[in-house]
Amino acid sequence: MSAVSEKEPVGVADPAQAPEGQAPTPLAEPATTAPAPATDTPPNDDTTNKLAPQQQQEQPLTADSVPTDAKREADLQSAERDKETVEEFQYLLEKSQHLFSGLSDLPEIGSKYWQPHFQRTFEVYTKLWKFQNQHRLLLENPVHYGLKRWEVGEIASKIGQLYYRYYLRTSETNYLHEAFVFYDAIRERNYFRGELSMKNSALMIKKL
Repeated sequence: MSAVSEKEPVGVADPAQAPEGQAPTPLAEPATTAPAPATDTPPNDDTTNKLAPQQQQEQPLTADSVPTDAKREADLQSAERDKETVEEFQYLLEKSQHLFSGLSDLPEIGSKYWQPHFQRTFEVYTKLWKFQNQHRLLLENPVHYGLKRWEVGEIASKIGQLYYRYYLRTSETNYLHEAFVFYDAIRERNYFRGELSMKNSALMIKKL
């Protein structure tokens, strides 16, 4: 029996390369730990840092008070990396959605026609899931992207549907079981909790 825990491997197994009789390992959302707030608060004492007007004028400029070219360059490089990360996530997300929508157009028979498409779809969702896993804190930051929890649930839902559609093509019940494990995990982790206020019928159905 497959078990879903917070320490499950992060990746979508390719069903075309899975051992016979064994389903690809499902994914699970990793635990994310927010940084602890600082506890060292400077004393609120006006007398500790007061200087006479003449003393204040005589305070020399330090390296910390004047941004250096190296620091500005480092900040620019960091901002550029963050931008590239968001663009890569958007590219993988759009590509996965395009491949997933094409599953309905595949012929019902002839594995040499539909199996390669399923394989590519699984590969893209593998990259997408790992990528959002690795850069979750950045992507959740509203300044950069503002990834919502229900959007992570949407990706997990698509992976569960991939397992189910693959079961329909192959009649292998182990893939049906993996689809159940995925949806059970989505429900247990409440990916779509708190979406009652959103006027989105698709999300409301997923919440139910």
